[in-house]
Amino acid sequence: MIRIVQYENLKGVDTPDIQIRDHFRGSPENRNTPRFGLGPMRVLADTVISAGSGFPMHSHKNFEIVTFVCEGAVAHEDTAGNKGLLGPGDVQAMTTGIGVMHSEENPGDQPARVYQMWFHAEKSGLKPTYTDLKNPPSSLPEGFTVYASGAPHILGLIPIHQNVAVMGTELQRNTSLLWKLRPGRSAYLLAVDGPLAVNDSGIPARGGAEIIGEQGIRITTQETPTRVLLIDVINKFE
Repeated sequence: MIRIVQYENLKGVDTPDIQIRDHFRGSPENRNTPRFGLGPMRVLADTVISAGSGFPMHSHKNFEIVTFVCEGAVAHEDTAGNKGLLGPGDVQAMTTGIGVMHSEENPGDQPARVYQMWFHAEKSGLKPTYTDLKNPPSSLPEGFTVYASGAPHILGLIPIHQNVAVMGTELQRNTSLLWKLRPGRSAYLLAVDGPLAVNDSGIPARGGAEIIGEQGIRITTQETPTRVLLIDVINKFE
């Protein structure tokens, strides 16, 4: 089953400085709907932050959070003294564990756009950590660059504490890529910049596709190149 999600149909939040559109949001009003989550993923948000704005210090607990920067710059800081600056194509993975306070700000003069993914941690009470992945390969000869993974069968550049993998690539025009899903796993595909087709179903630019019960995922571009994000998740978790 493939469920196509158009960007224009996503719900979210608009403020003068921040626009959020949720592919998933595990909030009470979304329970028992497709928007609640996929496997252990409870948030997948496409967020635009205006220049000089952002999220001031706020707390997270017992989630593994992965951020992919599409455009612009994002500076982060936490109450333990960690600081970093992420640019286009950079990735951050954060274990919030027992709890952490941090901020995310756009220090540039142009809007920043990011995808942020929250996964339930495999266990509670972990030590909080940050890992910034600067300039990861945009694509590899064998296909996806796996930015972060806790899946035993998928090696990632950053280890995280849940049986999921977050990966990406940049597909040129008129190219295709195959990804195989193991039994008991599902996936979510994001067309970051331009349209895609997945198993002959079209995904518009900035849209997504929830993929359940499929063994093979064939991702294809036509005349427009685009970056692609794929999130491979276990269906059941404790």
